[in-house]
Formats: sequence, C-alpha cells, structure tokens
Amino acid sequence: MAKHKPDGRVVRGHERTVNSYDRRPGNRSPGRCILIVCEGAETEPNYFSMLREYLKLPIVSIKIKERAGAPISVVKEAQALVRKRQQDIQNGRKNLPPFEAIWCVFDVENPHHNQTFDRAVQMATQNDFQLAVSNPAFEFWYVLHFECTTRPFADGGELKEYLKRHIPDYHPAMSVFGRLIGSTPTAVQHATHILESHPQDEPFPNPSTRVYLLVKEMIAMSPSGRAHFE
Repeated sequence: MAKHKPDGRVVRGHERTVNSYDRRPGNRSPGRCILIVCEGAETEPNYFSMLREYLKLPIVSIKIKERAGAPISVVKEAQALVRKRQQDIQNGRKNLPPFEAIWCVFDVENPHHNQTFDRAVQMATQNDFQLAVSNPAFEFWYVLHFECTTRPFADGGELKEYLKRHIPDYHPAMSVFGRLIGSTPTAVQHATHILESHPQDEPFPNPSTRVYLLVKEMIAMSPSGRAHFE
C-alpha cells in the first residue's frame, strides 16, 4: 500500500529509481509505430492529437479509455489493444505494423483515493509499457510551459485553479496547444529539473510529470520536429 508524506508526496514500494522509468528517445524512425492510451476524455487526447498533427506523425495511435476511473483500467486497455493488434496481424492484416512502444498516460490525482495506482505501475512495468504519469494531474505539464515550481498540490482541482494564473479561462475541454507549443523545450527542461531534484526513491513525486518523456519520443520520431526543437 502506498505511503504518503505530510506534504502530499507519494512514497512507492517499487524498487526502481527515477532514472529507471526514463525512456531515452534517441533518433526514432518516422515509421515507428507507437500506441498512446489516455484516461482523460478531452485534455490528454486533445493535446496529443494536436502534437501528432503538428509533428506529422499519422502512424502514432491515440486511444482513449473513457470513464477509466482508475489507472489500472488504462493499463488493461493497453493490454487489450496490444493483443488485438497482434491478433489482427496474425489474421492476415499485414498492413498493420506492430506497436513498437506503448505509453500509458494517467494521473496520481488525490493519492489517498487512488487505490489502483501502485498496481497500475506494476502491471505496466511487467508488460514493458512506458509511463507518462503526472502528479497530481496532466495540467502540471501545462504549468511547466510557464514556470518551474515545486510546490505540492492537494489534488488535480487545486492544480487546475493554479494553472489559471497563466491561462485565466482554462477548462479541461479547451485547446491550449497553440499557446504551449513554442515553450515545449522550456517545459521539458523544467520537468527534467524537477524530477532530478527529488530523491531517487520517489519516481512520481508531487508535483512532477513524465509527459515530457513521451513528448521527446514523438519529437525524436519527427524529422520536422527534430529540426524545429533541436
């Protein structure tokens, strides 16, 4: 069972360090096929759909686990989609490339009420799925485009209110991609710095996000993205 520090940070029982969750993008081929499974119905898929279009990566597959309710359902959905892709290929659909990387995107939110988080991380690790986890919520990735802060948040609701300092009219369904894309390198630097500043036994501290790893992966797959950002 997860332990919690007084400041809201989550102490996990995993034996992995912060760096062991990092995926080193390197130079990915534009033809590389990756699967992204999100728990949100609007915020996460909207952002990644816009990023996919911006980077000209039609082969990136984005799936939404609607009414996910818990991180474990995102990982189970990823398992089901991988099995279906493998079965489709075996049944003769040779035009379908196998998924070369599978990313699960979900939040810690309020750790005291998120009972499946540890199991989701364990299951994803066992299946060699990559994790783009945010604590407490995906919107922390948005915040990092404007500032680098290490103040903990009680839950996703408090974080969303904090984001309104930078996007006053923010709501989860709105498209903010155009406001963020130019500051992507800054957000990556901020996210990296925050994780490196936390103890190594806290892979998902409050606040933090590993969304930057998936963003870097997608940029590395895109010739235009590499030229623009690197």
